[in-house]
Amino acid sequence: MSEMKKCPHCGAALPEAAAFCPHCAQGVRLRKEARPPRLWGRSLRPVLVILAALLAAGAYRYGARPQVLDPGGAELRYTLDGTEYQIVVGWIDDRFEGAQTVYQPVEEREMLYTFPQCLYINDPANGADAREPFLERVERITARFVQTDDEDQPWTCDEPIPQPDYAPGAVRVASIHFTAWSGEGDMVWEIEMKNGDLLCLRQHFVAQPYQILRFTSEDTPMDTIEELQALVDSIPDRLSSKYTGVEITLPPVRYEGGLAVDGFNVTIYGSEDEAGGRTSFTGPVRVTGWKMRISYLEGIDILGPGEGVGVSASARLHLTGCRVAGWRTGVLAYGSDVWINLRGCTVEDNEVGFHFNATGCSVSHSIYDDDLFRRNGTAVLLEQVPDVESLSFPGCRFTENGTDIDDRCGQTVDLEGAVFE
Repeated sequence: MSEMKKCPHCGAALPEAAAFCPHCAQGVRLRKEARPPRLWGRSLRPVLVILAALLAAGAYRYGARPQVLDPGGAELRYTLDGTEYQIVVGWIDDRFEGAQTVYQPVEEREMLYTFPQCLYINDPANGADAREPFLERVERITARFVQTDDEDQPWTCDEPIPQPDYAPGAVRVASIHFTAWSGEGDMVWEIEMKNGDLLCLRQHFVAQPYQILRFTSEDTPMDTIEELQALVDSIPDRLSSKYTGVEITLPPVRYEGGLAVDGFNVTIYGSEDEAGGRTSFTGPVRVTGWKMRISYLEGIDILGPGEGVGVSASARLHLTGCRVAGWRTGVLAYGSDVWINLRGCTVEDNEVGFHFNATGCSVSHSIYDDDLFRRNGTAVLLEQVPDVESLSFPGCRFTENGTDIDDRCGQTVDLEGAVFE
């Protein structure tokens, strides 16, 4: 039997379904205590506002963090304060095409090769030079090789220098150094911006030793000028590529006439007999070739009749230990992208000893050391010289010349160490 329900107020017995007591008239159904509503939305609103502000600040901070741009090549686009820049590293006078992989053919010889690589800053919209506004925001610019095959003869580079005269369009130039056996090397340019951004450009270099064709009087007829010219004329058909090197070692004979070397680069060595007789030419020597490489004349006399041009070149040519005498013009550099260098040479008894009349940017060596300029009407005539910081003449002697240096083009000349008698 279930327990009878009682009024909680007076204790009287209550009917089963009663809602109030018939004796005391009080309600007998229990009610839950009323509580005020929880105002969650109102209490969280300040928290949400603070959280949103923190998220916005974090997003701004993340967006303003220094960025690293490293596309893995020799060109990148960089936007700064709404201005876009094209940044390129490559060869001189190639402002818009980055040289990402550079195959450098070189002769198999024990020598250190040096070539410049340039940094350019362009406006991609119109191709204009954009260096000035960009450099104002730059902290520093560096370059280095991060990997190179040969530890004994590795690829190396100098620190980039600002806009040298021979590369007027470049913001910086870094000279790279290597040998024929340096193999491959990876170079990295880094531009650190004042806002903390880091811009990286990468180049891959490959040294490619190429074949050298060698000719001597022991294996090839060359005792007369006719035999020698026939040999030289046959060489272009023997070249496997324009990179193939050519070396000719001449006997100590007097060639009655001159020599023309056209269409390829060559190194020609003279020799000397026991009596002191040297390889010599009584006619002019003319050299043309591929302008990215250098031809050489070493230990040869070029002796003239008092007229004409002794040695002329419309490409790169270096003379070492040569004697040029008896000409209207002893040595002439002419045309565009041309350079002639003299080292340890004797230039004497000419109306003009050395005449530089060339334009372009093919500087290969601006130091003329230990030369003797003697009894010339004008020893050195500078009519036009490709853009270069200066020509220097350390150890050179100027003696008994009518005019030592006629600098008609206003070229910067460094005469420290030169002797004038």
